[in-house]
Amino acid sequence: MRFAKKYLISLQLLQKTLEINTQSMDQLRQVLFHDVPTIRISDSYVSPEMATDLLEHDLNKLGLLFQRGRESFASRELQLREYLI
Repeated sequence: MRFAKKYLISLQLLQKTLEINTQSMDQLRQVLFHDVPTIRISDSYVSPEMATDLLEHDLNKLGLLFQRGRESFASRELQLREYLI
C-alpha cells in the first residue's frame, strides 16, 4: 500500500511537471521567437468530461481525445501547408 501511494504521488508530480513545462515552453517561444509564425495544433478542451490524467484507462474517452486531435490538425492543415511551402 505504501508503494502504491508513493507511486501515485510521483505520477501526480510528473504530470504537474509536464504541464508546467509545456506552458513554460510556449511562453518562452512567444518571447524569443515572436516574429516566427507558429500554429498551435492541439486545442484545449475545457469541458469536464474531457478531463484526463496520465492514469486514464477509459478507451472511449481516449478514442474521443484522439479524434479531437485529428480534427484539431485538420482545421489548421491549410494554414500549416502555407507555412511549409
